[in-house]
Amino acid sequence: MAFRNTYATGGLLAAVALAIVALAGCGQAATSTAGTGTAVNTVTAPGTGTAQAVPDTAEMSFGITTTSSNAKSALDDAAKAAEQITAAVKKQGIAAEDIQTQDVSVYPQTSDENGKQIVTSYQASLSVRVKVRDIAKLGEIISAANAAGANTISGPAFTIDDPAPVRAQAIDEAVADARKSAEAMAKAAGKSVGAVLSMSSGDVGPIPRLMYEQSADVAGAAKDVPIEPGRLDVTASVVVVFELE
Repeated sequence: MAFRNTYATGGLLAAVALAIVALAGCGQAATSTAGTGTAVNTVTAPGTGTAQAVPDTAEMSFGITTTSSNAKSALDDAAKAAEQITAAVKKQGIAAEDIQTQDVSVYPQTSDENGKQIVTSYQASLSVRVKVRDIAKLGEIISAANAAGANTISGPAFTIDDPAPVRAQAIDEAVADARKSAEAMAKAAGKSVGAVLSMSSGDVGPIPRLMYEQSADVAGAAKDVPIEPGRLDVTASVVVVFELE
């Protein structure tokens, strides 16, 4: 009978231990040695935090595609259109450092004639990427680029020009979340959470707002469409080691 009672008590302790592990999730308790050589009981807990911010910049991509009988002519036409788009967005107040030419390519167009691939023309394409710092003018900038020759328009992708303050807020939330998890584990073990012994941070950044592509004829009406930036979520993850008291 005594053996059965001891066995039941051991099973109860095992169940409590399992409950603590389940409550902790990724967290864990351990014993470490401080710099003085004294053993210290610790608990490790993960935490995540999210902070929101209103975007203050937007990125747009204005694409140009041209076709000609030879590669040089096709590329020259695309380059001329890019110059016109650049001039148009500069008139809307976009600074030179916020304009970038990207994705330049030239490739042949072919057709099948009697089983042979014959080059019929050449197609050139490139894009002009623009950072818009005054979101209120976004519709006018899209219309100006379209009128200047943009065939396709991608965007807007909203961003935060200075994400440091909102990132700090997200990290604060993540650390607080880690402490809550640690306190739950400590309480289940009959302990309390003490000082932070170490901390590491994972990725911190905004959830990307995907760009979308639209044809030039649709983009031409963008000036009359209200563009709302909404809010961006900035997330942070941390792992914190606390002392157990």
